[in-house]
Amino acid sequence: MFLALSVSAQDIKQTYQVAINKTSYPYHFVNNKQNPNGMMVELWQLWAEKQDVKVEFVTLNWQQTIKQVQEGEVDIHAGLSKNSSRAEILDFSSAFFRQDRHLFLHRSIAQIKNILQLTPYTVGVVDGSSHEISLKNKYPNLTLRSFPNRNALYRAAIAGDILIMAGVENLSKNFSDYNLLSKQYPTFARIIYESGDYSAAVAKGQKQLLDFIEQGMEKISDSEKSAIKRKWLIIDKSENAITFSYSNNQMPFSGTSSAGNAQGFFIELWKMWAKSSGLEAEFIVGNSNEFNQTNKNMADIHITSVTNENNIADSTLGPIIYSIDYGLFFSNDIDKVLHLSEIKNKSIGVVPTPSFIKDIQNKVLSTPIIYFDNYAAMFEAVERGELDVIGGQSDIIENYLIEYKLQSIYSKFNGYIFKRDVHAILNKVNPKLSQLIAEGFEATALEDLVTLEKKWHLDQSSGFFKAQLAVLALTEQEALWVKENNVVKFGITKNWIPVEFIDKYGEVKGINPDIFQLMSKRLNIKIDYVVHDNFNELYQALLAGDVDVIGSVVATEKRKEEVLFTHSYWSMPWVILHPRELGKQLNLDDFSGKTLAIAKGYYLISIIRKNFPLIDLRLVDDSEEGLLAIQKGIVDGFIDSLSSGTELLKRESLVSLSVSVLEEVDKNSNHLAVNKSLPMLVNVLNKAVLSISDLDSQQIYEKWFDINIETGLDKSVVLRVALQVGVLTIMIIIIIMVWNRRLYREIKNRKKLEEKMQYMATHDDLTGLANRVLLKDRLNKAITFHQRQKLLVAVLFIDLDGFKDINDNHGHDIGDELLIEVAARLLGCVRESDTVVRFGGDEFVLLLTGLHNHDEAAYVADKVLKLIQQPIQLSELSANIGCSIGIAMFPDDGDSDNELLKVADSLMYDVKAAGKNHYAFNRKTISKA
Repeated sequence: MFLALSVSAQDIKQTYQVAINKTSYPYHFVNNKQNPNGMMVELWQLWAEKQDVKVEFVTLNWQQTIKQVQEGEVDIHAGLSKNSSRAEILDFSSAFFRQDRHLFLHRSIAQIKNILQLTPYTVGVVDGSSHEISLKNKYPNLTLRSFPNRNALYRAAIAGDILIMAGVENLSKNFSDYNLLSKQYPTFARIIYESGDYSAAVAKGQKQLLDFIEQGMEKISDSEKSAIKRKWLIIDKSENAITFSYSNNQMPFSGTSSAGNAQGFFIELWKMWAKSSGLEAEFIVGNSNEFNQTNKNMADIHITSVTNENNIADSTLGPIIYSIDYGLFFSNDIDKVLHLSEIKNKSIGVVPTPSFIKDIQNKVLSTPIIYFDNYAAMFEAVERGELDVIGGQSDIIENYLIEYKLQSIYSKFNGYIFKRDVHAILNKVNPKLSQLIAEGFEATALEDLVTLEKKWHLDQSSGFFKAQLAVLALTEQEALWVKENNVVKFGITKNWIPVEFIDKYGEVKGINPDIFQLMSKRLNIKIDYVVHDNFNELYQALLAGDVDVIGSVVATEKRKEEVLFTHSYWSMPWVILHPRELGKQLNLDDFSGKTLAIAKGYYLISIIRKNFPLIDLRLVDDSEEGLLAIQKGIVDGFIDSLSSGTELLKRESLVSLSVSVLEEVDKNSNHLAVNKSLPMLVNVLNKAVLSISDLDSQQIYEKWFDINIETGLDKSVVLRVALQVGVLTIMIIIIIMVWNRRLYREIKNRKKLEEKMQYMATHDDLTGLANRVLLKDRLNKAITFHQRQKLLVAVLFIDLDGFKDINDNHGHDIGDELLIEVAARLLGCVRESDTVVRFGGDEFVLLLTGLHNHDEAAYVADKVLKLIQQPIQLSELSANIGCSIGIAMFPDDGDSDNELLKVADSLMYDVKAAGKNHYAFNRKTISKA
């Protein structure tokens, strides 16, 4: 708030000179017509109008703006960051606003989030800017390179001379190559390093002039200041648009895609709300550690940070839009505990919010808790093996576990859960927002919200909207139909274990019946089971109207013409049961010229006949017949769902058979199929399907699949039987349990050995990098994925120049030492999602995925060349080598692993022939692009 001051008329000049920089967009700059422009230019023009004076803008380079104001040649500096060194030579006005200062990172190193990890790189700064001063003081280990102005800095960034630039909130849209610059330096790839005051400045001792400045600024209303800020600090928007600021790096809730677009559950939730409200939604990226954007009157709504509960003074708390779960995840080394108070001498790391910490501190009594600012920092500690327990928002942790490939190491502790409501944080400038939000969500169909929840896999933990739908509020018409049709005929097959079957007591059992029962309770209907021998008969009964509903049906286009379908309620991969001697993890191509059994009526029959004509299909009535056909050698394998196939193996103890998952066909997405004459039944069943949470599904799944095949004994059953049959039997059971424990240890050791052998089969012994086997697997998967996503894949074939001389002259031990160091440098050139491979000898391959253009691959190649050419300090000498790189691009250079590697290898030899230490693309590829 500026103070009201008075300045005598005799001290007022008619015209004041204001120094502006030519390139400080969006604050002050010279536009394409060579006129002064920018936020501060408009503010000073408004100030002059309020004070009844004129302003004359003097355009200078950055160093001159400060020098000429300091020496009194120009009256006022239009605006700059205040710091201690500048305060020694200038006097500053009250702050106009707080300004965040960032380091903008090139797309290729966007994964870096910690400033300390930037020491290998050079940071570009404008000579004499606050960035240069602040970075030298705060981060002396950073290497800085000065440029005379911002345009020169930008040109160096585009040329690849630097990978990091210091700047404020946004890149300058006034720069001639802004579009190219913004693609290489996207908004999400930035790190905030400082926040400070942004003020006007005058020469030392000019108190009356400062008072006059303050007096004029006080006359400018908050709404006038806000209008100017909004115009320059966010994207121009229509009156029908709502602006959201969001926190990055908290997926699955909010984040930024590789293309720089806002993504995540909260983003799509607000897009859905905006559509229901007839508004346009615009998103600006923030950071969970940054000051809330609504404080600057830049955003209408701030999407609450999952890791921050701070109250925002200049904002107001809006309605609850969601509820999120916090939890704890235990490493597998921790023995089972029933209560948190049982945790002793374990390291617990959490990303805290005040309410979560308060709750957990009351439950974890004796163990100290380590706090982390963000999830990335916590998972760095996890990778170092420092944490036994990790805690925070459950969905984010699960997302990170998958990203870091740790989902098999940490498991969620089901004995603790904490919920926190998520509010919208609203800008006080618009008091009607809260009511608008409530009305928008009321107008949004609950089913659509549940579907969105399911898309982002949030229904297992949070399930906020699913819980609302579980109430199953039927319409008046639906409720009347249920009342008049209270009994529904569900059809099942009698021998499809564990999906659906009749047990030895004549009772209906299985996954489908459990799900049917769950839905019937929520709909208050009764089930009349109709049993058939096989699926083909069951489906015909549905068409004839002898049954109303059947389960586990895939909705093919042909079937959609014959019956009605609900939403999917279960997904299960297809598998092949086959003799072990045929190999492991086979696919359908491996069965060309062979015979496979499959149950009649499966939609997969037509797909296999069309895409795999060399496979001879033998149709059987059910799983039992298919299994019998394998045992008798009539067929080479039997196709079934994963649930049914694994159950057959466990039940029959068929150690001679293996199971291979069919990755080349889509998962079997199970729906309820309803007779075409019953559309109202589909409506009510859909509500029941949507009400099934992942927790409901998990409990049913565990009921039918949680069989301990390693020990063969269920502890609770053993204890119950022991109490019934007496001491003698107890002794016998104890002996059996001891034997089983030894057996369990043996199995565990064998598993570790198998895992070690698997690792050795896919990784290079010397460097630990992936080998050719793993490269082939990942390259083929990348090709399949990128075909669908219309993205590019790059294969960089690298051969070291000069390695042979070192290896021959100094021995293989030194050569090995050099290869290990090269491997480490190559790992530092790529993202975690890429693959570094030792192809053999001194040849390496980089597999780069998710690319949008050739420049991204070229940039990585440049990094590799520069890093490899730097001296490598070995135990006996300092080695200087280089490398030659051939680059093949999918899809232009080939659509198979062999084609891409062949092109890349050939191009690498072309580089060697042309003088080495360079890289080359296929010229046809470049011209085509």
